Amino acid sequence: MKNSMNRVRIVLVSVVLSLVLIVVNNWKESVVVAPAGLSPEAEVALSQTPDQITLGVRIRVGDTTGGILQRYGLPVAEIIAAAAKIEGVDLTQIRLDRALSVLYVDGTERPVGLRYELDEDRTLEVRAAEDGWTAEVDALEYTSATRRISFAVNRSLWADGVEAGLRGADIVRLAGVFEYEIDFNSEIRDGAEFVVVANQLTPPEGSGVKAKLGDIHAIRMVNDGKQYTAVRFVIGDDEGWYHPDGTGMERPFLRSPLEFSRVSSKFNPKRFHPILKKRRPHNGTDFAARTGTTVRSVAAGTVVYAGTNGGHGRFVKVKHTSGVQTSYSHLSRITVKKGARVNQGERVGLVGSSGLATGPHLHYQMWKNGKYVDAMKAVLPMSKPLPKSKLSAFKEYAKPWLSQLEGEVTPI
Repeated sequence: MKNSMNRVRIVLVSVVLSLVLIVVNNWKESVVVAPAGLSPEAEVALSQTPDQITLGVRIRVGDTTGGILQRYGLPVAEIIAAAAKIEGVDLTQIRLDRALSVLYVDGTERPVGLRYELDEDRTLEVRAAEDGWTAEVDALEYTSATRRISFAVNRSLWADGVEAGLRGADIVRLAGVFEYEIDFNSEIRDGAEFVVVANQLTPPEGSGVKAKLGDIHAIRMVNDGKQYTAVRFVIGDDEGWYHPDGTGMERPFLRSPLEFSRVSSKFNPKRFHPILKKRRPHNGTDFAARTGTTVRSVAAGTVVYAGTNGGHGRFVKVKHTSGVQTSYSHLSRITVKKGARVNQGERVGLVGSSGLATGPHLHYQMWKNGKYVDAMKAVLPMSKPLPKSKLSAFKEYAKPWLSQLEGEVTPI
């Protein structure tokens, strides 16, 4: 009896071991093991299928395309050359804010390709082929429909615009239409209202990408009791933004040298200086911003000073038309040289805290005919209206878009 029980136990153990071996073997066949010797820069497996692993690569400050490719054993010249065959693609210029990943297949020690995010809608993929390396671009295909979007600014243009369904790039475009007439850093009031008529571009379902604005046709903004209306006019090769009466939106001077920031100190001839601890004129406007934020020339002109200037630290001064000069202080870096011509909106430096500064910010000054003026209140040159030959065509073109500004709200 004892021997019979032992034989039963042996049989049961054998069956269990056999089942375990079958499960293990099946598991081995279905799991893709990451290739040996992966670089520590491969941060995470983004996706995994029975025959492919996609590994994300973190692009760090100082990284180059060649350095990353060599790190993974990929041929630098061949891959860059394959990508260059696609118009407008230059893989030698990679950005920290773009996604990069390498592709492996089961049984290979080296990657068989890579994917790089060119922009929010396009991804470059380069793969090994029998006759070398091939490259193609995967692009999202959007559907378009005209929509009317409305929202109020109760916290900030950025926060409330995002809550209304807009993307960051859309908000920058909206602000850019009115940047000649209003400074979004200091002049937007609580309750300001925006109404936008634009083409909404909707991505394929399941893409994980938000809808965005395509062509913007008309915008109305009401701020501090004043109404601003703009219509985009396209006729032939001419394109621009105009008021309903045909007056152009673009002007010789921008209202602010920063796209988005916060005024931390206004023009004040009797301000108490926080470092020197005494009354000292503050002949400019301070904008609080992160180190490295782009500083723009508010108008076209000539750089008359670019270097260190006492308490101003790294300092740039630009001479414009109509007897106007502007300056930009406490920069972390100067990106122009004395004597250079700059265009309106061109970068002249980066925000910093050089000189007498308690923290990173931009000190912005303006002179008119040699005297300091408050740049946030200065009366600046206006733009010219459309010529009479185009004015009637513009007004007919604008009618349907202005009418849609009064329509029902269609949220994104």
